Formats: sequence, structure tokens, C-alpha cells
Amino acid sequence: MTEPPWGPWVWLAAGAGLFFAVPFVGTDLFALPRDLYYLVYVATVGAFFAAFLIRYRHRLAGLWQQHWQRSLLVGALAGAAVAGIVLSTAGTDHPDGLRWWFDIAWRGVVYGSADTVLLFVFPAAVAYLVMRGDRTGTRRKLGYAGLTLALSLLVSTSYHLGYSEYRDADLRSPVIGTALGNSAAVFTGNPVGAFVTHTAAHVTAVVHQYEGGPTHMLPPTEDD
Repeated sequence: MTEPPWGPWVWLAAGAGLFFAVPFVGTDLFALPRDLYYLVYVATVGAFFAAFLIRYRHRLAGLWQQHWQRSLLVGALAGAAVAGIVLSTAGTDHPDGLRWWFDIAWRGVVYGSADTVLLFVFPAAVAYLVMRGDRTGTRRKLGYAGLTLALSLLVSTSYHLGYSEYRDADLRSPVIGTALGNSAAVFTGNPVGAFVTHTAAHVTAVVHQYEGGPTHMLPPTEDD
């Protein structure tokens, strides 16, 4: 069965549209409690990406195998930079006991990992498919890096605009975060290091700025 050349672009458009709709419907229209919304979001990301992987699993095999150690290293360095940025701002109070540890695991690790899949791994995989897995030579490596970043910014912008707090403010912080989150894919061609980077950002936000701080690092914002 011949794969149509526009297939990955259809998936990208579907992902950008779907993940504008998920926060818009879940938070604006239905005002779901934050942790219930995260459950819906994580499940939707998982189902969407699983379907994408099933469709393209053979063509994407090389993406996960190349330079994964370097990717994790770059991801760790970028994660340290992001954590440093968060820690340089004023901290806030947080719950005590099991509730706080639950939030670190749920809002930090699980929600952060789902965000990583949507915002960084999925766009990098689409770019890899568009370039037919060929990153041979400096020119194609730079092309892949640029395309990955552009697609990631597209998905990230669509996703963040699904939240009212981002529609009422500028998107500089998400754009900066998206650029840092793509460091692993840009410098190594493998996006797996983004799990380290973005999860570090989420965990640090939960620990230091429990509600996400002035840049809304953990949307949606709960009403007082």
C-alpha cells in the first residue's frame, strides 16, 4: 500500500486541531476540575500518538535509535537550564504530605510526559517522515532541525491558545519553552531527550511555583 506524501501533514493538522479543542472544550466549555482535565488530556494524547505510531511504526524505527544517548544528555542540560529559570522566580506555597507528592508525580511527571509527546516528539516524528528519514549531510541536518522546530511551534501555539489564560496574554514564555524543549531533537536528531527537559520543567514548577507562576506553566489556572 503506497503512502500518500501528504499523510504526515494530515496527522500534523489533525493533532494541532485536536489539541486546541481538548483544552478549549475541557477548560472553557466544561470547566473540568484540573486533575480530571489532566486525565482526559493524557488519555487523548496517548490514544492519538499510539494511533500515529501504529500507522508509521516501521518508518519511524530509525528515529528512536539514532544518537539516543546524546539526546538524553542534551535534554538533561536543557532541563537544568529550564529548572534554573523557574527557580530564579519567586516561589509559592504548596500542600503538605501525600497530596504534594501526588502532584509532583501526576502534574509533574505524567502531565509533563504527555506534553512532551504532543509538543516535541510528535512534531519531530512528522518532520522525520516528511524528510523520509534522510538526515545525511549538514544541509539536511539543519533542514530537519528547522522543520522540527517550526512544526513544534505550530502545535505548541495551537495547543496553548486552547487555554483562556494564554489567549489573554502573550505567548513568549511558551515559545521560549518550546525552543528549549526541542534542543535534543535540534542538536542530535532524536527527540527522546525532550522527556528529560520538559518533565524537569513541570516538576520544578510544581515544587517551586505550585500553581505554575505568572507564566502559567501548569495550565489550566484554577479559580481561587
